[in-house]
Amino acid sequence: MEKQELDALLAAHSFGSVGEDDLLFGKNGAAGQYGFFPARMLSGNAYACRRWNLNNSTPVGEVVGSVEYLKQLPSLLGLGCYLVDDAHNRKKLDPTNHYKFADGTTAALDGSMGQYQFGWRTPFYIAIWREGNYEYVAAGLKPIPGRLNYRVPVASTSALGAGVMDRTGDKLCSLISSDARYRGGNGSAISSDTAHSSILSQLGYPATNMGTSTFEAKAANRGAGWGAGWYWIETAISVLFYLIMGTKHCQASYNANKDANGLYQGGLGGGVSGLGSWEAFNGYYPVIPTSAAVSAGDGVCVVNFNVLKADGSTHYTAPIPVFFGLKNLYGHLLRGKNRIIGVKQTDGSYKFFVAKSSLTVWNYQDTANMFDVGGLAAASAAGWEYVKELNFTGLAGMPSVLGATSSTYYADGAYRDVDTSGFRSPLGSGYAYFGDSDGLAYFSGSYAPSYANAYLSSPLCECAEDFDPRGKVYSD
Repeated sequence: MEKQELDALLAAHSFGSVGEDDLLFGKNGAAGQYGFFPARMLSGNAYACRRWNLNNSTPVGEVVGSVEYLKQLPSLLGLGCYLVDDAHNRKKLDPTNHYKFADGTTAALDGSMGQYQFGWRTPFYIAIWREGNYEYVAAGLKPIPGRLNYRVPVASTSALGAGVMDRTGDKLCSLISSDARYRGGNGSAISSDTAHSSILSQLGYPATNMGTSTFEAKAANRGAGWGAGWYWIETAISVLFYLIMGTKHCQASYNANKDANGLYQGGLGGGVSGLGSWEAFNGYYPVIPTSAAVSAGDGVCVVNFNVLKADGSTHYTAPIPVFFGLKNLYGHLLRGKNRIIGVKQTDGSYKFFVAKSSLTVWNYQDTANMFDVGGLAAASAAGWEYVKELNFTGLAGMPSVLGATSSTYYADGAYRDVDTSGFRSPLGSGYAYFGDSDGLAYFSGSYAPSYANAYLSSPLCECAEDFDPRGKVYSD
């Protein structure tokens, strides 16, 4: 449009006010497209919200408020994958091809142009509250009025769902490379008569066999604002999943079709949770390479990957869940969480503490300088149950009530031990042979932060601006 035409249009059609249903013109930065959006998206009262009836065991929630805002939430936040340098500068990858940037130029995922991360481009707010028989879960670009809000800064976590170690630089990474410098597992090739040689080499696979606290220390070697498995990032992703997908049961069957309102529906399937004889196959080491499912871009889908036997035949077809480009957000490898710690009490219960800051050195034993965010009752006997309720105080995302099933409420497994002392690193995600126990709310509460195993990893994560776990109430 010529400048003269625009000037004439502005003179003839300048509006004195804008209603919530009026359409505004703008650009979607993530997709690089122009279009119209309702003015309500910019109003202080606009947010995405679903609610769940606490007297009903179904994991499926109902939409409350603006369907359009919920539909547009992923693009408003800029959910997807980025390359992030050590100074926290980020550049959006093409949503359909992660080997290109959004501007069409070539992108390298080998670490030379930044770490391969999943995240969002703008701060946003999360509020979770109970009213009557309902639990409400909401998120938006502005605070939800009258509710306790947690402001989530611009942040990211490994797009791979696990960590990669730079064995030369002694740093945790998120990249795709078959160079021996980034060899997965414990940094050495493994032996087995069953698995394919590519798996046994562990070249191009996630790093494991380090304690959760060690992953944090290796990530901090990147500089200020870098860590591993930060709990509040994990919880924020879970909340976005529940809101966007409409279910707390992430392992529910995948449905490629949206509902009548154009919203996602269903889960992302079982994930990599059905691998049989994992110990005999390759000693519990990773079986999904870092390059798997990159072809999905920023998709919301399931990508099948064939895990091969020594003779090249298929041992297991692994259904990799992808959430706007985040691979294996549950299943495959047990995930260590940092900036949160569980402390066993003398009665066998758990008390959880979270760090006041994510930009300071993490010392999981220094609970005197953390926030107490609640606990989990003692078990009469050590064992597994399913999660019925989560505690979101401080965005802890820890189980608070058990007693669900594999298809009700959160439908994810939780393990309590009966010890009466000690620190517990809350482990999440589940592993490749744990079936329907795996999931976003999965909790394993029996291991110290120093615990290491072939199936345990922790993803690189970062933020430049701190997260405040105290939250804040904003007026209308």
